[in-house]
Parts: sequence; structure tokens; C-alpha cells
Amino acid sequence: MSESTDSVSTEVSVEAAHAVTAAAVNATAGVAYAKPRLEFTPGKYLENTIKAALGDDNARQYVAAAADTTDNAGLVPTRQLATVINGLATTIRPSIDAISRGTLPDAGMTFEIPKITTLPTVAETSEAGTPSETDQAAAFVTVNVKKYAGQQTFSVELMDRTSPMFYDELVRNLAAQYAAATNAAVSAALVSGATADSTTTTTYPTATELLGFVSRGAASVFNATKGLPVPYATKLIGGTGQWGNIMTLNDSGRPIYMAQNPMNAGGAVSATSLRGNVAGLDFYVDPSLNSGDADGTLIMVNPDAYTWYEGSTYQLRADVIASGQISLMFYGYGAIATKIAAGAFKNNKA
Repeated sequence: MSESTDSVSTEVSVEAAHAVTAAAVNATAGVAYAKPRLEFTPGKYLENTIKAALGDDNARQYVAAAADTTDNAGLVPTRQLATVINGLATTIRPSIDAISRGTLPDAGMTFEIPKITTLPTVAETSEAGTPSETDQAAAFVTVNVKKYAGQQTFSVELMDRTSPMFYDELVRNLAAQYAAATNAAVSAALVSGATADSTTTTTYPTATELLGFVSRGAASVFNATKGLPVPYATKLIGGTGQWGNIMTLNDSGRPIYMAQNPMNAGGAVSATSLRGNVAGLDFYVDPSLNSGDADGTLIMVNPDAYTWYEGSTYQLRADVIASGQISLMFYGYGAIATKIAAGAFKNNKA
């Protein structure tokens, strides 16, 4: 009876031991494959960030786990910088900078500039002879004043609940678009009024063709503006395509306009500047001109032959209560006076 009882007890003990071992193995396996559950909250994240900085290894592991933005999207915030990327707007006005400037009269949408159209004559006269007589005549050049304006309408929420950067950038961009519109108006007037070169080119001018264009233009502009205080063409305006071509012109591999030295002093045109010098003329790069080699992509001009008159720019803001919107208008007035159209000379593509 005793032996039988001991045998049963032994078997029970062995089975129990196997059960405990199996349970331990299963428990271990469960721990090995289960992902820890962490409390990802802003407060907890801040707490562990501080502890990690003080050397707590567990806190470091917490911060590392929290950095997994795939599982914890939104816990690691995306910041927006105050810097705005704007590769579109520019405030340059090359064609306006290349001509003379004037102040717009205080009133009226037109004004007039007197212009001599016929000179009196003087000729060799014999003794007791009748002097040459031609009446001086004058006329008026009528100049039209134009308004250049742009606007944007936006909600009060956009104004009140967003960064002030929105409004500042809007005003800057409207000012840039105003600059572009006024410069384009002057550029168009120069192209329209300029005398076309009688010598044509089939594509971008070579170095020889460019110098020929400059020499013919100098004579043409002088003949048209010889009565002005400075009767010469002193400015050259080119589109971006012409700018790029001028930089390629070379003499046996030596760039003519990219560098200056005693042996090669044709001018100075740089890829890093929109201003330069070509054959003694102040050079301006104007992106509002055609970007290729078309007519009027190179213009020589006497600055006094054309004048840009301009007043102040204005901002007008209106609150539209019915729709809960705000309208902002940016505008100004300007006028281009073509005093002597032939005071400009342009390239002519065949």
C-alpha cells in the first residue's frame, strides 16, 4: 500500500513539474514576441526626454520608440519655418532703369510736353541779301497716364487666424507684380518705337555682328537725338537669351565679355549679375523681353529719348461685411513718354 502511494505521488510530482516548465516556456515565448505597450502622450514624452538627457537608459529607449513617426504620427510635430520660398516674384525693372525718370504731374490722366518740330534756318547770305527764313514750329507730345492695379480677396479667418506672414508676403508679391507690369509697359514702348536695324541676322549675333549692330545703332540714335544734352545711346537692354549668347562670345577661346584685360577689353558681362557693359554701353538684362533672338531682344537707347513718369503706390483695403471677406488692392499710376522714338535702335532678325 505504501509503495503504491509513493509511486502515484512521484508520477503526480513529475507531471506537475512538466506542467510548470511548459507554462514557463509559454510565458517566456509570450514575452519574447509581444511588443511593449508604452504610453505615448506629450506629457510623457517630455518627461522621458528630460530623463534621457540625464542618462536614464529606459527613458532613452522610450524616446527612441516615440521617434517612430509611422506608429506615432502627430506625436513628433512638423514645424513650419518663417522663411518663404518664392522663385516667381522679382521687383527688378531693367527697362525703366535704362531710361530717364520723371515725377508724375499731380492731376489729370494725360499731360503734354512741348516738342520742337521745325528749326529756324541760317544760311550764307550775300551782301544786302535776304536772310534765310524758316519759322520755328512746335507741337505737343501727349502722354497718357495709366493705372496698374492688382487685388486679392480673402476671408477674415485667413487674416485673423493665420500667421502675419501671409499678409506680408501678399503685399510683397503684389508690389513685385506691379513692378513687372510697369516694366513690361516700358519695354513694349521701346520695342515699338525703336528703329529696326537695316542689317538682319539669322540667329543670335556673332561677335562681329554684335559690334556691327552697336556701331550702326550709335549712328542712328545720334542722328535722331543730336539736339538732346547727351545725344548718344548709352544703354543696351537685352533679353535673357541675348545675355546668355553674349557670354559665349570669344576670341580664339578667350571670352570677350566675361573678363577684361589689356588684350581683351570688349566689356564685362557676368552670369552672376544682371548689369554689365557691352562695347562701352551699360548693359541691362530684362526678362520681360523675348527670351530668344527675335526682333527687339537687343535695344540700344538714349535715356533722354524716353522718360518714365511715376507717382506713389497705394494700398486700398475694403471689408465686405456681407460675405465676411477682405479685399486688398495694390495700385499706382505711371506714364511712358516717347519723346523721340528713333532714340532707340533694335536688332532685326531675318
